[in-house]
Amino acid sequence: MDEIPAGLSAFLAAVQSRDAKGAAAQLAEYVILESPIADVPYVGREQVGNVIARLIDAFDEFTVTEIIVGDGYFAVVTNARIGTTEIDGVDLVGINAEGKVASLSIHSRPLRAVVELQNRLAPALAMPVLKVAEEL
Repeated sequence: MDEIPAGLSAFLAAVQSRDAKGAAAQLAEYVILESPIADVPYVGREQVGNVIARLIDAFDEFTVTEIIVGDGYFAVVTNARIGTTEIDGVDLVGINAEGKVASLSIHSRPLRAVVELQNRLAPALAMPVLKVAEEL
């Protein structure tokens, strides 16, 4: 597979244009989302769609910088901004036979930025707020 499926393109375009409903429409019914800010995966279109909507609300800017094509899987290289904080990411995306997003595994850095994102999302996702502990 040398091209980006229409479902993935539509999903990414919806996220970039802040269209949560459009993004959710590209999710498979049984989609699984693994995130660096949650201990357990989110499962199902409704649950994952809710997380995507919250992410869209949390980001001030979200840009796809590159897509690396695999055999049914794609590495989507991203940059996001929350205020003055930038987050670099690689999202591993699996596409099912119907062309829908079936799996998302989010990998982000740096840690401070990930914690800042988690702090913005924690109240909406009913999770405790994390803190970065430093030893001097």
